[in-house]
Amino acid sequence: MRYFLILASMSAFILARGITLSPGMEAQFVQKITNPKKKVIRYEGRVLMDNGSRFKWSYVKPTEKEVCSDGKRVVVVDHDLEQVSYYRMDRGFDLGAVLKKAKHYKDNLYTARYRGRTYTIAVDAKGRVEQIAYRDDMDNVVNIHLYKLKTFSRPPAASAFRCPYPKSYDIIGG
Repeated sequence: MRYFLILASMSAFILARGITLSPGMEAQFVQKITNPKKKVIRYEGRVLMDNGSRFKWSYVKPTEKEVCSDGKRVVVVDHDLEQVSYYRMDRGFDLGAVLKKAKHYKDNLYTARYRGRTYTIAVDAKGRVEQIAYRDDMDNVVNIHLYKLKTFSRPPAASAFRCPYPKSYDIIGG
């Protein structure tokens, strides 16, 4: 669950020197988590973000799940478990704060030190974030790659960030 909340907080877009951010963006993603024993878990899906605090991560592999936020709380819809969980937004990391601290390292790479953790950020030729990597609290290496990136001149509508679910699903939190 921690990884979904970490991803959830990535919606906070702040302009860092050399990193270009737009009012909204959509991308496909691959997230790889490598544990200290070198076992890799791979997630795939689609992400939609605005330049504020709204986002929607739609996981399609290895399991179907949505992680959405209106900026105040995070909703996780786990279709395999038929369960919906609600969390306060402050449980994840703040990518915006990370990007504010980003310093150019070399070529298309930036590094940032935030809350005792070091992040490596790669940008594409247009300066858009395409990859972020860090080591989490359990010593896992987390690597998130964004591709097929589309940017928008306006933020997406609020309805695009909702996570619908069947009424039969169990609700946790609220």
